[in-house]
This record gives sequence, structure tokens and C-alpha cells, in this order.
Amino acid sequence: MWDFKSYLRRNEKLLLILAASAGLTGMLLNFDFGIIEAGLYDLRVSRARGFTADPDIVLVTLDDATTKALDEFAPLALDSHALFLEAAERLEPRAVGYVIDFNQVSQANPGHFQGDWATRFVKAAERLQDHGTPVVLGTPYDVTGEVLPPYPLSSLPHSLAVVHKDGNVFGEDKVTRRALLTLDGKPAFHLELARALDTVKPDWLPTGAYSVPEVEGWYFLFQYHGNTAHRPDVGTDQLGGYPRVSFYDILRNKLPPKALRGKTLLVGTLSKDNSSDWAFTPYSKIAFSSPKLVLHANILDSLTHRESIVPAPRWLNALLTFGVAVFVLWWVLNSSPLAGVFATIALAGAFFAVSGALYRFQGIWLRESQPLIAIILGYYLAVPYRLIREYKKRWDYQRKNQLLIQVEELKTNFLSLVTHDLKTPVARIQGLAEVLLRKASDRLLDRDKETIHHIIGSTEELNRFISSILELHKVESKRMQLSLESRDINQLIERSLESFKAPARAKQIELAVSLEPLFPIRIDSTLISKVLNNLIDNALKYSPAGSRIAIESREVADETGEWVEISVADQGFGMTEEELQSLFTRFYRAKNEATSTVAGTGLGLYLTRYFVEMHQGKVEVRSGRNEGSSFRIKLPIHATGPAHPAFNSERKPARAPLASIFDGLLARMSSSLKARTPKATVPPRMEG
Repeated sequence: MWDFKSYLRRNEKLLLILAASAGLTGMLLNFDFGIIEAGLYDLRVSRARGFTADPDIVLVTLDDATTKALDEFAPLALDSHALFLEAAERLEPRAVGYVIDFNQVSQANPGHFQGDWATRFVKAAERLQDHGTPVVLGTPYDVTGEVLPPYPLSSLPHSLAVVHKDGNVFGEDKVTRRALLTLDGKPAFHLELARALDTVKPDWLPTGAYSVPEVEGWYFLFQYHGNTAHRPDVGTDQLGGYPRVSFYDILRNKLPPKALRGKTLLVGTLSKDNSSDWAFTPYSKIAFSSPKLVLHANILDSLTHRESIVPAPRWLNALLTFGVAVFVLWWVLNSSPLAGVFATIALAGAFFAVSGALYRFQGIWLRESQPLIAIILGYYLAVPYRLIREYKKRWDYQRKNQLLIQVEELKTNFLSLVTHDLKTPVARIQGLAEVLLRKASDRLLDRDKETIHHIIGSTEELNRFISSILELHKVESKRMQLSLESRDINQLIERSLESFKAPARAKQIELAVSLEPLFPIRIDSTLISKVLNNLIDNALKYSPAGSRIAIESREVADETGEWVEISVADQGFGMTEEELQSLFTRFYRAKNEATSTVAGTGLGLYLTRYFVEMHQGKVEVRSGRNEGSSFRIKLPIHATGPAHPAFNSERKPARAPLASIFDGLLARMSSSLKARTPKATVPPRMEG
């Protein structure tokens, strides 16, 4: 049966991340973040280099030079425009689009619209149309709707020509990012001109076009085809990447015939003092820097070449926001803080790169504000949550550490009391057993004598165990001190061998001694004697009957200095590589049948290495299964002085848990108090 509670416990973190990501996504989708998204959109547009201006779209500028040469004011009187159209006939353009408000032209000289100039303008436009050159007049828009040109110009094809500004939507910064396609079912100027050029079908709308029911209109995001900012240093023949021709040059027939054949002419004003001739674009939000005439060209260019921008669907934006939130929360909660920072930055960079590539190569606008805010909020929400959890863990660890300190103090007191209080009764037991054996030996049976010998041997072993515990206590409390004196190491070896000759004869083990004459060196004779006793005792314990133990001393030199080397090699069962790695750990003993019958504390080799390294020496061991073991200790001939060993992280074994130490102590004491089996089979050496 499926256990729901168990499933929740196992997947608590994952479910929390998914729930938090879903909540964060839902919250972010309720906000538009228009100002942020507009800035990101403009950054993407201004950095895109994949679209170039169509050289067949020519900007005819009615600029300050034109008005100065004609000694008039923009947008000039109707007679100038009529003469302009008549002059344009000889240039054979493909189409003419007027984005000049002819109601302002009428204000300059209303009489022209009642006389021959209006007729000449209309007839010139009709002749162009008869020759396949459509002429479309752009009209303005006010609160009443489209403002038609004065009669008889209203009889010509005309359509609404406005440059949309994001004044109360999206960025609300009056930047032109979208263009009007249709209003009340009638095509706007740019779509009307594109249809007249026969580059799009009558019922065609660009990909990504969207409806705004409030105004009954259709809009689309058009592509910018270059930097719209007007720079005087560029020259007069280019404007925003499009070819530029002065209105005055055409009016005075300064261009050769057919010079503009196949070109689409966009006629507009460009006065440096008239703010209505300029607009804000993603390239520049500085006043009087981006001509509106260039924006008209970009809109027409996007329609004729079908280069609109397609907004990504809303569901994709929600999915991306949820995905990045999950990624950030998961990474921050499951990695190091530094890795979380780098992952967050890398994710934001990757998202920017992907959205930029989609825009440049596919014309897809991927909204970035909500996913990026999800990345930032996800990181700054996950970090405090992680800190709270880690603080809770740290508090738990601190409480446990306090308990461990108390247990450590109890352990220290326990060791001190037990070892000191045990020494006296153990010595008394041993003394009484020796007295009994000496005075009543002739009245005791052989079986009773053997029992007394076992008692004496067990007390000796227990006494050695107590001594090892006391020495371990001194080591851990940093109270172990060296008492250096010049001694002959061979004398210490011979003295240690004297105490092991009897056990060796009992097991028929040969002690092969080879001692090279040596000069005295400065050592602590008490500690080195314990080291020698421990190595020889281990060799006897773990060597089979009838084998051989080799004890050698000699002087050696290597790249690290000059040494006195002492080796103890046996012919026991040997050790595996895994056992060698833990050999010098406190209370370590290999758990197998070979060591189960041999008494030991697991402290001998730990203290051996400690004492040798206090002398700035080294301990080496070589062993293999069925190959015996060889221990070598090296003591420096020229010691620089006493030094307490500071085991580093590579050499010092980890401290055993205190509970394990107590278990080890009690187990060793229990085994030491048991009577030794007189005919036990001696296994190979495994003790540490």
C-alpha cells in the first residue's frame, strides 16, 4: 500500500521547491513589469545586427536647407508640392508616399487649394498612378479620428499615418516599438502603401499581429533596420541606413532622369526645431535624435519584407519562469553558496543568450523580465531559507557538541579513577599469587600451579592494559613529555629481549638478533623501551610455533638525513592492504578468526607511532597475506630536540566516537580479566 506520509518525508525538499516555484510563477505572472521589459526589449533591439535597411526605400527630406533655399516655412505651400510631383515623374519612382499633413500646407496658403495648383497636384498624382506609380497620402489623427486632406487632395488615395508611442501602455516612455496596421477596418498608411506596391496580399497581416479591441485596431511589432539616431557626421546621403535625397534637389531637377527608377519615395519634413518631426526609439531616448521619417521607412520595410517580431506565447513565458525558478531553488539549496552564485549568474546569462538568438535569427520576442525576476527572487528567497536550516543544524550540532564535551570529561574522569584504582588491587592479586606459589608450591597439585600461573599472567596483562590506558590519557591531555638522554639503542633492545626469551622458548620461536655497533643517540629510554617491547610482544603473539623472528639494528642514511633503524620481522600470517590502512588507529583490531583468541587492547601500535614521532622518527610496516610482517622504526641520529607530534589531516586517524571508545575500553578490560587459554593456537599478527 502506498504510504503518502512516507512519500512526503522522502521528497520533502523537492515538493517544497516545486510548490515555491509554482507560487513564485503565479505571483510574477500577475504583474506586467512593462518598464523593465521595455528596457530589456530596447536593449535587444539596439544590439541586433541581423537586419539591414532596404536601399530601394528613399527618404525625401523637406529639411531646413530646402526651406532656406525657397525662403519659406515647412511644410511649404501647395505649389511647391505640385512642382515636386511633376518633377518626380521624370525620375520614374516605383511609389510615392507622402507623410506630410496637407492641412498644415493649406494653412500656409489656402488659396492654392482653390486654384490651379491643387488641380496640377492631383493630375500629377494621377499621371504617376496611370504609369504604375501609386501615390498615397498620409493623414494625421486627432480626437475626432482621421483628419482628411483638404479637397481636392482627399480624392487621392490616403490613409492614416501615425507613429505610435508607448505613452500609456508597456514601457509608458513614449518610445516607438509597434505600428498601427488597421483602424476601424481601414488599413493604415504603411500597409496601404505595401499593398499598393503589390508586395503583400490585400487580406494579409504580418505574423505576430495582435488586436486591440478597445480601439478596434490591429498592431504589430516592427523591426528596426539600423540605428535611427541622426548623426551629422554620417553625411547627407544616408539617414538611419536609408538613402536620403533633398526635396529641393528633386524640385529643381538636379537629379538625372530615371535616377530614382524602382525606388519607393517617402516624403516628409525634417526640421531641427520642430519636435513633431522626431520620436523616441530603442536606439535613443534623446529629443531631436531620431527622425519620424526614418521610423516610417522601418515600418514599411518590415511590411514589404515580412520582418515582423513575433511575441512568444504566454504559456511559454509561464513555463520558462517556472523552470528557472525550480533550477535556482534546487541549485542554491543543494550546492555550496559560491556554486549557487555562479549557477544563478550562468543561468541568467544563458537565458539572455537564448532569447537574443531567438530574436536575431527567428524574430521571436521572448519576454525576459518575469524569468529574470524569478531567478533573482528565487536566489534571495532560497538563501535565507537555507541559512535558517543551517542555523538550526548548527544549533543542534552545538548542543550535541556540548553533550560530547560533558561525556569527554566523564570519560577522562572515569579513565583516571579506574586506572589508578585498579593498579593497587591488581598488584595485590599478583603479589599474593606469587607468594602463594612460592610458599605452597610443594603442597599444590600441578593443575593448581597452572591456575596460579594463569592468574599471574592475567594480572600482568591487565597491568599492561592499565598502563596503556594511562599513557593514552596522557597523550590526549597533552601531558606526555620527553626526557632525552644519550643511550645506546642496542642495550635497550637486549634488555627487552631478556624479558621475552622465556615466552619464545615456550612457543619454540627463534629470536634471531643482529645488532650493528652504534653510537649513543638522544632518546627517552622509557618510551623507546615500550616501543621495542610492544613490537617484540606483537611478533610473538602473532607468530606460529617453530617460526623465526628477526631483530636487527643498523645505521642508515637517505635524502632526509641519518637514522638508527630497528626492524622486527616475523613469519606470521600477515595483513591485507585494508588492514594496514587502519593498523595505527586506536582500539583497532582485525575482526577475524585469527585474532579472536589473542588478547590485546588495540592501543600498542597507536602509542608506538606516537612515541616514535615524538622523537621526530618514522614507523614503517610491510606485510602481505601469508608473507609475515616487518616493522621498522627510524630514530634520527642528530635530533633537534623534543617535539610533540601534531598529526595532520592526512596522517592522524579520526577520533573514534566516544561511545565507541567506551565500548572498546570495556571490551578490552573484559577480555583482559578472562583467564588465558593455555594451549591456544597463535594466529598471525593483526593487532594495532
